[in-house]
Amino acid sequence: MNALFSGPPTRACRAGHPASESSGSALSSGPRSRRAPRGEAGLTTLEWLLIVAAVAGLAALAVVLVQNVVDDTAEQLGGASARETAANVAADTVIREARTASPDDARYNTWQRWELYFTARCERLEILYSDTNLDVEAIFKRPTGKGDNDPTTTDELNRADKQSASSGKPQAVCTRSS
Repeated sequence: MNALFSGPPTRACRAGHPASESSGSALSSGPRSRRAPRGEAGLTTLEWLLIVAAVAGLAALAVVLVQNVVDDTAEQLGGASARETAANVAADTVIREARTASPDDARYNTWQRWELYFTARCERLEILYSDTNLDVEAIFKRPTGKGDNDPTTTDELNRADKQSASSGKPQAVCTRSS
């Protein structure tokens, strides 16, 4: 019978043949379609979808982590510059108050008290703003020719500036140096 047919046996021929019923043969799978081994077919659509989703998830996680680091850094930098600005404003306030001090106030009604009071106020800024790591220079000097117990006057206090003290003009300096 094999001499009459020159090709492989058909499904109808194999159905009753004992040799065609052996298990493990790709041809004996019956009505099911033939499945290619794993190495031949590659990844299925679902597997590709899972891989793409995992990569997208990792990318999203990386973006969130980078944003958090950038936000934290910006807050630290912004906070530091805000504190430095606040220290500058506070130093300017000390100078303004030294110039507009009332000679009737017992805290600074003599030149010695005026120098001590505003020097201490300026130096306290260094403690208050110690997180900015900057030093404060405090110079409050009475006009030349004035003694420790000489009373302050509104006119002389109003003329206080950063220049060296002179006759009738005190010196008031409260600056931050790095």
